[in-house]
Amino acid sequence: MPIPTILRRLRKVEAALAPEPDYPPFTSLEIEDIARRGRAGESLTKVEMLRIKKLSPIVDGEFIISWGAGDVWIKRYVGIDMSAI
Repeated sequence: MPIPTILRRLRKVEAALAPEPDYPPFTSLEIEDIARRGRAGESLTKVEMLRIKKLSPIVDGEFIISWGAGDVWIKRYVGIDMSAI
């Protein structure tokens, strides 16, 4: 097998085995900003997407943010504190 092929495969294996970064939980202000941008149709950054994936589901106040099948769902339950349930 040629050396470039071996190196390419080795990089893929190393990437698959690399530990995921330890993302901090979102603050309430960050969650509100993500919800606002979601309503406005703005996209999230790659780091935000990775944090949501790692921390999913995220529950804060009226919001539940979850990740599944490559999509982010932002649900707001007006007047209900989801973190108390």
